[in-house]
Amino acid sequence: MSTVDPVAVRREQARRSAAPGREGAPLGFGTWAALAGYGGLWALCGFGAADAASYPVASAYLTEDRYPVNDTPAFLWALFGGLIAALVLGPSGRGRCTARRATHYGPLYAAGFAHLGGAAGLLYGARQRWVRPPREGEFVDAAGVVVGSWGGGPWIVWTAQWWVPALLLVVLVLRWVRAVRGHRARQRREARAWEVIRTGRRVSGEVTDVSGTGVERDGRPQLDVVVRLTDQEGRGRWVTKRAHFGADADGGRLPRAGDRAVVWFDPLAPGDQRAIPVALCDRRGDVEESLRRGELPYL
Repeated sequence: MSTVDPVAVRREQARRSAAPGREGAPLGFGTWAALAGYGGLWALCGFGAADAASYPVASAYLTEDRYPVNDTPAFLWALFGGLIAALVLGPSGRGRCTARRATHYGPLYAAGFAHLGGAAGLLYGARQRWVRPPREGEFVDAAGVVVGSWGGGPWIVWTAQWWVPALLLVVLVLRWVRAVRGHRARQRREARAWEVIRTGRRVSGEVTDVSGTGVERDGRPQLDVVVRLTDQEGRGRWVTKRAHFGADADGGRLPRAGDRAVVWFDPLAPGDQRAIPVALCDRRGDVEESLRRGELPYL
């Protein structure tokens, strides 16, 4: 007969084994290598896309007697091969980065390599595979005679080799700006939550309803969890929290109605749902131990 709770042992082992992948831990060499390979596959895809577009692009700024041969692009395999491989490799890289580099920043590590790789591949492919016009800005036939000037369309098509990669980089920058704003908002929410945990009122709660949103992240469904609590005046209140859930190392289940919860709220603002941290006891185990480790309860 053992004097040690096996459930507690399993929890501690799971916590220690997960420590290297906790949020804030540095990315390992394998992750960086996978990200570099991911970006390389998108570069291969961009090169294939540029090659596939060489004929329709040339037809926009060349006279008909100068059109290149309209046959199957030589690097069509690169377009589909690189795309499929990148989509297969992407989820694992995004999941690892999200676990270690925070929810808002993590996915952008993979996105950054994808955007940079795609932009580089497209630019290089266009420079290598597109037919250069005899004279930029003018239509010149096979005899070298100028038969007209380019309008807006040919200029847009020919310069796509520069503005499309630039657009990919602009989108990446905008995504980073959005991530920075989202991360700072999360930090403000967490700071407010810790303040409420330290100075607010702690009461018991109960899950009264769980509903799915139809959204998943890395196989974890996003759920809306409704928790009932009683405020300092004895009035029943309900707070709804949304998060992604997955089975834990102990074979835990998804939250369901009737589960116990611990709720903290600010007596001066009991109706402010953003300032009501909630810990689901049947999933977090020892709430006090989690707080001592500096782990913020489920928000």
